[in-house]
Amino acid sequence: MIESALLLFLVIDPFGNLPFVLSVIDNVPMARYRRIILRETALAFLILALFALAGERLLGYLNIEQAAIAVAGGVILFLISLKMIFRSASEIFDDNYRDDPFLVPIAVPSLAGPSAITAVMILRTQQQTAFVTLMVSLCLVMVVTASVFLLGRQLSTRLGRRGLRATEKLMGLLLNLVAVNMVLVGIRDFLSAG
Repeated sequence: MIESALLLFLVIDPFGNLPFVLSVIDNVPMARYRRIILRETALAFLILALFALAGERLLGYLNIEQAAIAVAGGVILFLISLKMIFRSASEIFDDNYRDDPFLVPIAVPSLAGPSAITAVMILRTQQQTAFVTLMVSLCLVMVVTASVFLLGRQLSTRLGRRGLRATEKLMGLLLNLVAVNMVLVGIRDFLSAG
């Protein structure tokens, strides 16, 4: 459970997404800010839970091998990690949703984006993580994510923009290592199956 929670934490990356979230809803009053954060993390949880539940059937329907998911997921994570390392999270997504960022862009694609969906599906199919274990891990990560976002304004003041960017770069480096490992595991599984 700790491994799956750590992977999901690195993929969802609350510290890396914090500058983006703050840039999207920076002028919102605090009470509304809290409601938006809680709503968006809950929506992201529901979307990821849906893919954890139905992802394996979707793969079977599309006749996609698990090794392909591992390689594709690794490539997606690798590209996102490079953006995290060399760019800012606020530059990755468009930020024209200041009035009411319902579902887009905070819940999707920032939290429940392609990399998180792929990670959830890999944990269920390739790693054979039990659904309950995965849900507990995902719930834990979403609680931590919501907490980071709720404390975001204070963290931004204390760490400053440079501190937040440094944290984002560190998370990007760790995610980069996870991505390369996923690709290598996918290739190994494909070669051993053939």
